[in-house]
Amino acid sequence: MASIFLNDRRVKCVSGIGTMSISEYIDIINIVYKANGGIEGQRAPLKTKTGINIRNRMIEDIRKGAILPPIVIGSVVDDDVFEKAKDCNSNEEFQEIIRNIDESKLSIIDGMQRTTALEAALKANQGNLGKINESIRIDLWLAKSLDSLIYRMLVLNTGQVPWDIKRQLETIYKQVLLDLKSEVPSISVFNIDDTDRRSDAGQYRSTRIVELFLAFTSRRPHIELKEKVAEDFARMDATEATSNENLLPLFIETMKLLARLDEAFATTSMDKDYIDEGTRFKEGRDIFTSAPASIAFSAAASQFLLGKPGYPFEFELASEKLRVLQANIDVVCNKIRRAINKDEFIDYLTLNQKITARSGRIGEYEREFFHRAFEHMFQNAANLETLNPCWFAYR
Repeated sequence: MASIFLNDRRVKCVSGIGTMSISEYIDIINIVYKANGGIEGQRAPLKTKTGINIRNRMIEDIRKGAILPPIVIGSVVDDDVFEKAKDCNSNEEFQEIIRNIDESKLSIIDGMQRTTALEAALKANQGNLGKINESIRIDLWLAKSLDSLIYRMLVLNTGQVPWDIKRQLETIYKQVLLDLKSEVPSISVFNIDDTDRRSDAGQYRSTRIVELFLAFTSRRPHIELKEKVAEDFARMDATEATSNENLLPLFIETMKLLARLDEAFATTSMDKDYIDEGTRFKEGRDIFTSAPASIAFSAAASQFLLGKPGYPFEFELASEKLRVLQANIDVVCNKIRRAINKDEFIDYLTLNQKITARSGRIGEYEREFFHRAFEHMFQNAANLETLNPCWFAYR
């Protein structure tokens, strides 16, 4: 008997459709997102009259016994589960595969609104099924690597509204974080609902990591996802980039380098005699607390490794370029640590003067300022006696 899973040879995934009871599915998904405020918190609420009417109609249709399209969920799994899926030929085996996947590694790829409507319908019925169908169809995507799952998610959701690309990536950011935590123990990540503030180097919010990922895949420091055109370009860039299995390892290596430089910066502080109320950067950890600086670093590193935006990604050259970039970051970090006067090496006076030079379009100016600064740093690390030339790279 043939397996109910089909093999996607393009991105090395398998996909199988089966059924599961609504109550079990809701239980699993609520476990997945309980740390993030429940199902509703994963997607922007529908605010338009049309959107609300469609949601309410869906809930009422579910209560009357309507059958929904399959909900698509995905997970990165180990080789054993992946191979077991290839031999799955019954719905019972299909359900068993889902039950044996660590809930923290499951993500809804397509069907968040349907899931929310299902939960609302059950609540409206006070937990009783009534006319609600007992089961729903699940399209389960399994991948061995996270980049394959991201690629599949982006392709499946391209053009959908209102689930923007940042929110799409947020649904699977937890899996990126699992990889980051295992590969970069020095990094601490604050989740969406965490109230902790960054107080030291190597601490980043999960949403910031999503922004860094977008900057890395787009190779641009200026990605304003509020703009539809920019979002479409970011989606295309991310889709193209994640079609290559080398993308995520490169992003993780970039995060290692950012954390390494962040820690070196954190050993420095500005001379207190020059600090006033308008001083933006008083100590080293303030630099990457700034969103423009961290995003610009990611974009500059991506350009260094993969080439300028608009040109094809140069993955075949990335490994050698990564070694060069790692060596150059090490050079800068060592210079910071060995500097007799760390304040003067960072040159806080020039940094603060340059960063406050513009009054209009501040966010755009700061991203370009730091982007040029890190470009200069990556290319001229061996010749830097202070970071002054970096701060003057954008005039």
